[in-house]
Amino acid sequence: MSKYYKEYCREAVERDPKVYGISLNEDGSRKAPPRITNIFKKKAPKNIPYRELKNIKRDGWVPCEKKAKPELEVTGTEVKIKGRIQNLITKEIPANASKKEYNRIWMYNTRVRAKIKKLKEKYGDAIPL
Repeated sequence: MSKYYKEYCREAVERDPKVYGISLNEDGSRKAPPRITNIFKKKAPKNIPYRELKNIKRDGWVPCEKKAKPELEVTGTEVKIKGRIQNLITKEIPANASKKEYNRIWMYNTRVRAKIKKLKEKYGDAIPL
């Protein structure tokens, strides 16, 4: 007569309880997995009922004010945005440039023009770039 899985598990627990006793009960059934709590769940004191906790007066704490975004600073050809300095000079392509060098400079200039266009759309023509 064949055995059920539960019987094999029961024998395994009897044979080596250190190894199999972690995940199996003594009768061969599987133990429930451990409950994992949500790490972002707000914890309330356990000795105060939830209904009463709602009615407790708040202490007036408010989150700090968000700082305004820094203004765009233009100094010559350099633009300072959010504390980062970005150089917006387009490079000239030399007369005898190789294909690799030409492509590198052309791509750099394309990125600079796209950045200038994006800044003009965001800040308008009030600040000359």
